Amino acid sequence: MQRERYIDMAKGLAILCIVLLHYENGLFPTEVNTFVGSFMISMFYVTSGWLMASRKNISTTKELLQKRWKQLGIPYCYWTVIILVFDFILLLAGYYDLNLIAREAYKSVTLRGIGTLWFLPALFWGELVWHWLYKKKIWIQTAVFLAIIAYMNIYHHIFDAQQETIYRIINAPFRTMLNISGACIGIAGGYYFFHLIGKKFSNLSRKQLLSIGICLCTSAFVLVNYLPEPLSFFNMILASLIGPWGILCLSKATQDCRIMNYFDFWGRNSLLLMVTHYSIIEVLFQWGAEGVFHETFSHWVSLACFCLSMPIQHLLVPLFDKHFKSLLGK
Repeated sequence: MQRERYIDMAKGLAILCIVLLHYENGLFPTEVNTFVGSFMISMFYVTSGWLMASRKNISTTKELLQKRWKQLGIPYCYWTVIILVFDFILLLAGYYDLNLIAREAYKSVTLRGIGTLWFLPALFWGELVWHWLYKKKIWIQTAVFLAIIAYMNIYHHIFDAQQETIYRIINAPFRTMLNISGACIGIAGGYYFFHLIGKKFSNLSRKQLLSIGICLCTSAFVLVNYLPEPLSFFNMILASLIGPWGILCLSKATQDCRIMNYFDFWGRNSLLLMVTHYSIIEVLFQWGAEGVFHETFSHWVSLACFCLSMPIQHLLVPLFDKHFKSLLGK
């Protein structure tokens, strides 16, 4: 299936937002961070469902399992080992301790994942669950999603305020289930949004797409920032769908702009940026910042480190494409 530029652009924006928010510390307004946080991960789920709906020939469960194991499962295994080796190097350098290594190993086994690696099993199992569910009757889908939302709400009530070690140990497998639940909702949202408006994309003018995209993104911003607190959990779920829908519309409207090439590039290489930026590159920058400034990232220092990290990340792309494709599921 031919790649769609506007989808890669939307994914590129999302992964750059993820990286930026991991570096950023106290620089942007809370409202902006909250809004960006609401869509930056779910964008990948929504585009997955969008692509699933746009394919004329839907894969069998076995085909999907084999394909996504190569694209997501194998990279999860490889990068878990790579990051653990990197952690041991930092342990020998005196920057990490054995407790941290033990936590990382435990999270890996429970599929909670080290750093951003949690995303890979979440998307893998989320797609499998939706592949099983999408042909079911609407009442079955509704019942399943109500159960998922109930589970997510109960999880947050139990674990959000708990910091004790025992709760963190117990939390890991339940957190994995939470991640898969969120992925499944996002994939379903992308699937139905394609059927609602995706088929009409070619018939909509640039102005119409821009208008729809702006309205959707504005609605998502308001949902997560300005509506009553009792509804915040449901607002976040709704915003995590509406935001990506709006960005897909905006990306489609602006896909012919040359300035969008940068987002397109990182959309096509989002996996590499996802797995390397947080647990490796950012750690090295943080280590360096602590050595130079004697403090962790803050304000403009964090932004400067983000800007300096991106050229390094850019250099990794041809290296891995040439020598380590299997690490990226290619």
